[in-house]
Amino acid sequence: MSDVDDAFLKRPVERRSSSRRPCLLRGDLVSAEGRVTPVAVLDLTGEGARVALRRAILLPTILTLRLDLVECSVCYAAEILWRSGLDVGLALSDRQDGLETPH
Repeated sequence: MSDVDDAFLKRPVERRSSSRRPCLLRGDLVSAEGRVTPVAVLDLTGEGARVALRRAILLPTILTLRLDLVECSVCYAAEILWRSGLDVGLALSDRQDGLETPH
């Protein structure tokens, strides 16, 4: 097998139905018990997000991603699909808009 064939076989399969949109937003992962873990949201798609943790910690598989915007927060039901180092891939659903951000 050639180096080109080998590189092609190692490339991950793209499973997203929409392309990633790079961003840099502040967010929190919130567990069902209310534990809050700050994250940086690195990119978003219509169905998911890639976030970066500050440090390696254990997280539940199902949680809430809260994005703090200027005037309000947006929350999504989130499920962890993958982890690589401090990066975490999330599947997102059930968006809730307009939650007032505390000042």
